[in-house]
Amino acid sequence: PSPMPAKYRWLTASVGLGSLLLMGGCEQNNFQSLAPIAAEQLEVLGVRTPIKSVHFRDRDGEGLLVLSRTDGQASDPESEQEVDKVVLKATLYGRTAGSEAFKPRWQIEQETTCPGLDLDVDFYTDVSDVSDLNGDGVAEVTVASHAFCGGGIDPHDIAIELREGASVYSITGQSLISPAGEQPIGGERVDSASLKNAAQVLRDHLDAVWQKVYKRPWSEVSPEPDDADDDLPD
Repeated sequence: PSPMPAKYRWLTASVGLGSLLLMGGCEQNNFQSLAPIAAEQLEVLGVRTPIKSVHFRDRDGEGLLVLSRTDGQASDPESEQEVDKVVLKATLYGRTAGSEAFKPRWQIEQETTCPGLDLDVDFYTDVSDVSDLNGDGVAEVTVASHAFCGGGIDPHDIAIELREGASVYSITGQSLISPAGEQPIGGERVDSASLKNAAQVLRDHLDAVWQKVYKRPWSEVSPEPDDADDDLPD
């Protein structure tokens, strides 16, 4: 496979974890989905164009997952040329009372740079969500994304992360491409050590997310029937 020219970084920063560990005598210990937060309230948090937000309550209080994307330019230190840059951010905000301001609990940041080639970076919004699969009253937050920088048909890098309280589980790998009449490309997958030791319901959930995304939509890439005519003179 051709080398991946993207400088691809997956950064995780935990902020203010003190508020994450509030257990205890809350009246509402069960997980529940809440009505969406208004756009003006998201702007107060510095998010102007969220890709997706999920508002919920669990035994740690009120939670808000916000997915956002920033497109821009960066200078490549090696070539000193301008390159395209996309930064994806998934931030979990929390508060223990409705009168308080939301404060960040943690943030996942993924930065991809790409020198003048096809750049395709985004969240899988349909599977990035909040749940309580094991019914313990602590929400599980699933964040899944893909990144690609290339000039042909190559696999995308895939990152799927699930967080429950202070626990982090992940799957990273590459999408599977099945060109017509050729051997499949990609499809590699690496599970974090934490995931191998996780509860079965969480392992099943992350596996289901992987199965849902790793073949899409690039496994369907094959020449259109009329592509052969494109090079012919008019």
